[in-house]
Amino acid sequence: MSRGRRPLNALAEAVEIAGRRGCVENVSGRRGRSFDFLIIEPFRVVFVKVKRSQTSFTYPLEVLCKYQREIASLHRVALTRVTAREFWVRAPAGQWQFFLVRHDSVVEVRADGTYIPRESLPLETVDLSGTPADGTGSPSENGE
Repeated sequence: MSRGRRPLNALAEAVEIAGRRGCVENVSGRRGRSFDFLIIEPFRVVFVKVKRSQTSFTYPLEVLCKYQREIASLHRVALTRVTAREFWVRAPAGQWQFFLVRHDSVVEVRADGTYIPRESLPLETVDLSGTPADGTGSPSENGE
């Protein structure tokens, strides 16, 4: 069953982005192959699958649900110390999102393949004695 035409414009853009990371090798062959091209970096080879999307994704789980079949196919590529698998998605407005496909998860990465640090929210903490973590106040001042 066909799932639409190949993303030729997106593939051309993706190859241009990939060229900034290393040598790009296009893969010719049958339509249902697991990946579209390889990026040969100094320390690893990255297998890349490119798709178009109608929307951007907030969480990696969303892309995993929407493109379950394609990511499962990419998951068949052997993952070793010197290989990686990435799934690239292009939204209609031209924004790109990049996902690293690991053994047990999908993680969003930057265009250069580096991890995006998770944001942390500043939380006010209190130790078990009831004293604020910043050291202001004491249990006796708080009426304890």
